[in-house]
Amino acid sequence: LLPDVLTSQCRDLEAGKTTGERVLRIATHPAVRSQGLGSRLLDEIRAASEHDAIDWLGVGYGATPDLVSFWDRNGFSPVHLAITRNDRSGEHSALMLAPLSEPGRDLRDRHARWFTERIGGLLTDSLADLDPDVVRAVLGANSVEAPLDLSAHEWRTVAAAAYGPGLAAIDPDAFRRLALAHFTDPESDRLSAREERLLVARILQSRSVEWVADDLGYVSTRECLRALGDAYRPLVDRYGDAAAHEERDRYD
Repeated sequence: LLPDVLTSQCRDLEAGKTTGERVLRIATHPAVRSQGLGSRLLDEIRAASEHDAIDWLGVGYGATPDLVSFWDRNGFSPVHLAITRNDRSGEHSALMLAPLSEPGRDLRDRHARWFTERIGGLLTDSLADLDPDVVRAVLGANSVEAPLDLSAHEWRTVAAAAYGPGLAAIDPDAFRRLALAHFTDPESDRLSAREERLLVARILQSRSVEWVADDLGYVSTRECLRALGDAYRPLVDRYGDAAAHEERDRYD
């Protein structure tokens, strides 16, 4: 599965030159779950694979927030999300890699980078109905940070929406790139879970304000949009340039 997706769908013929092993299933008895046994099993698999000169370990599964977090904690990075739901699990399948050698690390790094580059487009298209909590988990597990290259004008637009009368609808792409930078930044923890779901659903997936307000429990679309602007305040403070901070200070 993994080599086929990486070579045929992701068009990386070099992927076929590496050697990998796929972890099909990690199963522990319900009575002893959440005690680190699954991670211990993976450590043993990793040690045996390194001894056999394997380049990488891979896994594919129906993505849920808990499963993504488990594989992330064990050193696996997302490289692909299926654009259709799996008939058996009803979820979008996630493919993740853990490198065991330099060639394996090169493979993981370039696919993580390509995944970061294309995920923004996927979330407004074939993954527009993906559970926002899955999106949060997958982006947070990514080993490559999304680039943040907003112009001074774009920063002023974002800051005006966060601190003043501006609107995200004026320049959605700028807000999308800033959101992706937040979600892929391992040091960023300034938003609540609800605020992050708001950014995913409204900005990254372009769901309607009416749908988002109803799903996240806002009393009106106006309150939802105000909350969206408020959620961007810590992002402007953390990432913004001089133009962003100058625009912000106009509304103090």
